[in-house]
Amino acid sequence: MEGNGERARVVVLGGGVSGLLAAWHLHQRGCEVEVWEASAAPGGWAQTLPWPGPAGEPGWLERGPQGLLVGRGSALDRLLRDLVLELRPSQPKGPRWLGKAGRRHPGPASLAGLLRAPGLSLGGKLRVLAEPFIPAGTRPEETLHAFFARRLGEGFARELLPALVAGVLAAPPERTGLEAAPRLKRLEAHGGLFLGGLRAGLEHTRVPMGGTGTLAQTLAERIGGVHPDRAARALEPLPGGRWGVHGEGLRVEAAAVVLALPAPAAASLLRPFAPGAAEELAAIPHLDLRVWHSRHPLVPGWERGLGLLVHPPEGRGLLGAVSFAADDPRGVPGLLQLRTYVGGAYPVDPALAAWPGVFHELRRWLPELRAAVQVREEACPGAFPLLEPGHGARVARVLKRLPPGLHWLGAARFGPGIQNLAEGVEAWAGTVPPAGLT
Repeated sequence: MEGNGERARVVVLGGGVSGLLAAWHLHQRGCEVEVWEASAAPGGWAQTLPWPGPAGEPGWLERGPQGLLVGRGSALDRLLRDLVLELRPSQPKGPRWLGKAGRRHPGPASLAGLLRAPGLSLGGKLRVLAEPFIPAGTRPEETLHAFFARRLGEGFARELLPALVAGVLAAPPERTGLEAAPRLKRLEAHGGLFLGGLRAGLEHTRVPMGGTGTLAQTLAERIGGVHPDRAARALEPLPGGRWGVHGEGLRVEAAAVVLALPAPAAASLLRPFAPGAAEELAAIPHLDLRVWHSRHPLVPGWERGLGLLVHPPEGRGLLGAVSFAADDPRGVPGLLQLRTYVGGAYPVDPALAAWPGVFHELRRWLPELRAAVQVREEACPGAFPLLEPGHGARVARVLKRLPPGLHWLGAARFGPGIQNLAEGVEAWAGTVPPAGLT
């Protein structure tokens, strides 16, 4: 804390979910905090954007996740309760499919779907059922493929895991370290995926009233001091461990600075005085994703929405698609609103560079889908950090090389997804008391 009884002044650079969460926890603990966000609105990828219907009807799309995966007693659950955020009631989901071997199959998320999964032999299915008896054995630099092969068998890891990981992380499980899904380590420590999941409690997808972006909006309103259109141009070390933060025609002094920026942007600010940390951050790969939002005539049987994951590389770069339920207030009544993911770490067929090619590929797996009445593309450059095997050691090196008074947070540290960010930032805030920010 600063002297003379004043509250510590902390500048958080980046008004995405990571920065807003950091500011929220610091604000709750008595710090004077302000958030600088370079774009016109806070929230980063977690924004609910207006998208009127074909006749100008009210409608919205989600730039980021369509819902929040919430476990009872989790950090995200606590956050939602603290914010008193109103959530829409949970509803049954529509069909979920896996596209593989040229046709769609029931999704493997349920036990019934898992036992009917394509390409999984009888021995492979029995091996999956034996998972509760597999001892814990997480190893350093373990990939997601190695983890699931160890716990659920090589058949599952080969035949089903690629589509599941591509649909969530947009990357192959062989290139993705276990750090990208930190909850898996926690589940294994509590008895495995099945028993650990039962002990931790089920997770449910919840949607705030007004859309997922309401979370960021509410955080910004409750924190105060969130400044859009304000980018940091440089950091300046000052005597006494303080920091100068330079913007366009603006300079402020702070007891501490939190870098809640994409790794390349954080590296640029750190390079003049922490080249080792900057080099490590700049080396983290990031994946570009293209998201197509489309509205179609409603298909009977899909009123509760749909989900499709495509086994790579069969989708030629198309990773999957998901839709709102027909009664979702973010959509337009009478229309199916679909969101389709293309790219990530996978090569994209040139035919999928424009909507006609994407629609043609979708029709391979969803032949009932009729032509779109509205289409909108959202490019997401650098949307996902690719957390490769050994990423945990890289994070440790970054933290060791940061000068006092600088803190680094974000998806590249805690793993992609709002759930991981909520857990990671809450844990960080618990280990850094306000007095330790100076």
